[in-house]
Amino acid sequence: MFSTSVDGLNLKFAEIPTAGSKHHLLLEKTVSLSPVSESSSPLAATITKITSKQLELELLGPPPTRPLSEGDQVRIKYWDEETAYYFDAEIEIVSVPCGRQVTLSIPREEISVQRRKAQRVCYPISFSLTIIDAAETQLIGHTVSEAKTENVSVGGLAFHTTLPLKLKDRLEISFRLSPSEQVKAVGWVVRYQPLRQDGKRLNLVALEFLHLRAEEQHKLHLFLAQILPGDAADYVQWFD
Repeated sequence: MFSTSVDGLNLKFAEIPTAGSKHHLLLEKTVSLSPVSESSSPLAATITKITSKQLELELLGPPPTRPLSEGDQVRIKYWDEETAYYFDAEIEIVSVPCGRQVTLSIPREEISVQRRKAQRVCYPISFSLTIIDAAETQLIGHTVSEAKTENVSVGGLAFHTTLPLKLKDRLEISFRLSPSEQVKAVGWVVRYQPLRQDGKRLNLVALEFLHLRAEEQHKLHLFLAQILPGDAADYVQWFD
């Protein structure tokens, strides 16, 4: 399963088996974590340590409403461009006293995947955003009523902004599909690049969705397909 079989050694990635293939779960990857027995909102966490049997995670953002405990069953979910991966695991260790570091077992069997033929749309699509958590605490609660995507897929988006966002800041994103319907997702900043455009200082920010329910993912997928102009092939990159 791993790049090496030596127990206890800190690794940069784990090889995780899926149906017919394997993929790498990387150190410093951000994932969502949800208690299996509850319907609470997922938590964002970063993988801080990988060994041959365990993952150590650091929770991001505000503390959970109910503190996590040893023995809790949790669902871990994470994305790449076209696939959502998820597996259930048991929390083995919770740090004391802050409870922000948790250690859980790694699955030994094939994990579940959600795949669809996905599109990355390189086109300016309007959305709104609210900053939920940020390294620059004065930004928390700040809302931008209309921003434009540089590109967007069911896994995330990129956009330009003058806001000084940083890695792991969390945002709520809303696409208005019609006057009465929206698709909302929560994501975290996974990359930002300072640049100048027309003499102004901007950041190009890449956001990866932390949580996007299957029905919301489907709505967004259809929305992206319908909103494009007639020469859509010029704006879409496909991922099988």
